[in-house]
Amino acid sequence: MQGRGSVRYRARAAPSAGGLIGLALVVVFAATTVLALLGLLGVTPSTISQQVLWLVFLISGAATVLLVYLVIGYFSIGYDVTGETVRIRWGGRVDEVRIDRLTYAGPAAAVLGSSIPNWQPFWPGYYVGRLRTPLGPVRVVATQPVSRQLLLSTDAGHWAISPAQPVAFLDQLALARRRHDSDIGSVAIAGRDDLAAAGWTAAFPTLSEARQEARGRGLGTLVPRLGRDPLSLVLLGLALLLLASQFVFLLVQSSRLPEMLVLHWNAAGLPDRIGTRREVWILPIVATIVVFANVALAVLAASLERFAAWLLLGGTIIVLVLVWIALLVITL
Repeated sequence: MQGRGSVRYRARAAPSAGGLIGLALVVVFAATTVLALLGLLGVTPSTISQQVLWLVFLISGAATVLLVYLVIGYFSIGYDVTGETVRIRWGGRVDEVRIDRLTYAGPAAAVLGSSIPNWQPFWPGYYVGRLRTPLGPVRVVATQPVSRQLLLSTDAGHWAISPAQPVAFLDQLALARRRHDSDIGSVAIAGRDDLAAAGWTAAFPTLSEARQEARGRGLGTLVPRLGRDPLSLVLLGLALLLLASQFVFLLVQSSRLPEMLVLHWNAAGLPDRIGTRREVWILPIVATIVVFANVALAVLAASLERFAAWLLLGGTIIVLVLVWIALLVITL
């Protein structure tokens, strides 16, 4: 027989784009650190002063270490229901919420209402920290925004979490609560109907069998979510316009270009790579691959976090602008 302190139900955090964003940030800062180090060691030529390289190396190195810690924390988020407590895990920290002291367990938005802020640390899909609310400080360890978080309240504090299967989690919490003496006091623990009434129909596939079937399967259910967001459509349209214009530009300029072109310059500004005009087409071809890859990721991210999709599409536009600059430098 399990003791009251043993884990009866272990819940993972709901999947989100937070992990992907964190990993991308780690790659960017780690690459910056490596490049700065290579410049300091003289492995790669650089016109940047040693002082600036040291500054970049120290800042990006520290940021890389911090981001690695945060990403590890993201993948460690979990919620355990024992006979006595709910254990909220993040990194090396564990918060324990006494089940016998619960006064509320259900959708956070239903209690916080209009006081919900528009953002939480750290980044979209990854929220850890404390929020100031009319209820008092709320400890947040979640991978979903406030509108998709559960709130656990006791007379000692409040916690916002986002289990992958909120209905199953609340069922287990209610079961653990019923094991205590009936004279502890009443507690509101939301169930299937409460979550459905709160509008939890898209992000969580555990409301009911009927709702699961209604959601459909495959990529066809994901694409409309991106298509219904005006900003995503604007960013996508701008990216496709930039990409198409690159091909049109090269088609128009192709006959006017010399057979041999300077494709790259060294740190001193002297040509160090010469190629044929056909090699210039590599730039828009690579840009096309980047666009399709990022759009595919944005479609997937849109179902979890719209802001993550905006970041991907916005990053795509930045890449295309850089490709345009490279094309103009080479051909004009």
